[in-house]
Amino acid sequence: MTLFAYRRGTTVLHKTPALVKLSFLMVFCVCTFTNGPHEFVRTGCCLAVSAVLFFLSGAHRQSLRQLAFVPVLGAFVTVFGTLTFPPSLTGVVPSAHIITVLPFFALNTEGLRAGVLYTVRFFVTALAAQVVFETTSSIEIKNALESVQNSIARVLPPVKKWNPAFVISLAITFIPQVFATWNRVHLASLARSAAGKKKNIIKIISTAYLELQALFSCLLHQAETTRQAFVNRSTSNE
Repeated sequence: MTLFAYRRGTTVLHKTPALVKLSFLMVFCVCTFTNGPHEFVRTGCCLAVSAVLFFLSGAHRQSLRQLAFVPVLGAFVTVFGTLTFPPSLTGVVPSAHIITVLPFFALNTEGLRAGVLYTVRFFVTALAAQVVFETTSSIEIKNALESVQNSIARVLPPVKKWNPAFVISLAITFIPQVFATWNRVHLASLARSAAGKKKNIIKIISTAYLELQALFSCLLHQAETTRQAFVNRSTSNE
């Protein structure tokens, strides 16, 4: 599974201009994470919008499976925000938000509320980003950013020489490459492991360390190859 990877299709979102989708995603993320009155109602409305986008993109269950990490990270944030020690909250959190379980242990209801809200917001924005990038190819992203860059360059000519559109589009398209490379490294590791053999904690940590080492090595090689290709292209255009 590759997060934020482009998926071919003919859905409504596939036909929507890339600049419209990217602009919407930026505004949508800011709106979702903005605090204020009725924030739960606003978050619920944003969740409904993400659900509509999901169905407009073809409603692939694979898209939801790739977001399985969101509730896991959200659970960690919620747990660490809820479990606390009363002495550490003296003068920081109102006593109305503290439920003392033991003399040295308490639950912070405000931390629980904030953790749940963060998890829902994280899922809402991650789902929106997933469907946007699934329905927008790297070429479309590059062309959309270049159109904005060219408009700005009419007022500030040096912008075109700096070429931020290329850098941003390259960074965005590199995200799915990270996950794709991790999948290949992990599958290669499983293929070389003894099937059915029990692993102790030391072996698991050692294997994970070697997989991460291989991942970073592959990513650095890909980055260097891309950089060299860009340098060669720039030289040939001079």
